[in-house]
Amino acid sequence: MMTRRSWGVVAVVTAICAAALSYFLAAPQSSGPTPSAPLQGSDWISAAADIAAEEFDRLAGPWELELPADHGAHSEARTELWQVSVHLTDDDGQPVGVQFLLFRIGLAGPDAPPPTSPWETRELYRGHAVLVEAADAASVAQERFGRGMAGLAGYDMNLGELRLDNWSLNFPARADPGQWNLNTGPGDIRVELNLTPEKEPLRLDADAVPFRGYAFSRLRAEGTLETQTGQRSVSGTAWFEHLWGELPIPGGSPVASDRLQVQLDDGSELSVVRSRRLDGAGTPTVEALLIDAQGTVVAFDDDAAQLELARHWQGAQAAWPVDWRLRLGDLQLVITPVVDAQEHAFMVSVWSGLVRAQGQHGDRPVSGVGTLQLTGYGN
Repeated sequence: MMTRRSWGVVAVVTAICAAALSYFLAAPQSSGPTPSAPLQGSDWISAAADIAAEEFDRLAGPWELELPADHGAHSEARTELWQVSVHLTDDDGQPVGVQFLLFRIGLAGPDAPPPTSPWETRELYRGHAVLVEAADAASVAQERFGRGMAGLAGYDMNLGELRLDNWSLNFPARADPGQWNLNTGPGDIRVELNLTPEKEPLRLDADAVPFRGYAFSRLRAEGTLETQTGQRSVSGTAWFEHLWGELPIPGGSPVASDRLQVQLDDGSELSVVRSRRLDGAGTPTVEALLIDAQGTVVAFDDDAAQLELARHWQGAQAAWPVDWRLRLGDLQLVITPVVDAQEHAFMVSVWSGLVRAQGQHGDRPVSGVGTLQLTGYGN
């Protein structure tokens, strides 16, 4: 089913939302034998989140998006996610992809007594940064962990700064979107970007899920990339999303999701989520959003979205479905990676990287770039 919605009432904004809904709606058992799929073991982050769960109440009821305040951390929420996916070209016109993700887990609820020491751990953070360069057919990825502490990990409301060690994402301290700054250096991944929103935020407005959030589907990105070969200018577009509440933690859930974000050259954006249970029960589901150049959103459910996994690439951890064939109404796209080897051995293994899109939208050819994130394959 395809429905048209305004940006303020989008029911499915992110992969996490679709993954959570798909788990609750999935059929309990398929009609025939199902392949067994081992659950990825719950890591220490999942265990910490489970222990702290009783400290937090479920978020419920209506809410209003307030920016820039909602860019910051929400201490009333058990878990929280900030993610930026950036699609760039360098001075030579070569594609460059950058990903930045920060995940917060609260260990003390909003009713907990004040800390008795600045060393008391009340939040845990997990972050990762990924850089892929098509010219070198290579990607670099880093994963970091930290406990919430001023200047080291967390959100500084006075500065409008989200930080984990020397990685930072700064938001303007005023109501208009302004210009943001992403900095992932110094280190193996050294990128500094200015990000300017070009569309209104998409606010998650769904009573069926126990979390809240919003997304900016298109930001203009400009800045510099520094590698061993020197520094060069890069420019392109970015996608940002921020969620908080009871979020599924990768590796600690019986459902996995594949997420595709594409920014097309006609000014539109596309978000597609394919979700499935790891035990093989039920049938994978597909949810999609198409956001046109004016910001109007069209949602496609599993009946209207057609997705074919056309090719798998064998990595060290799993065989990953890296080529997609997608049809949403009159939009047809072929999705291919700029580099096959974008597998990352994080605490929970993922394939997460830069992809190209080519196809037709009605009678018009379209192309674009995007980010594909795959989880739950292999052991």
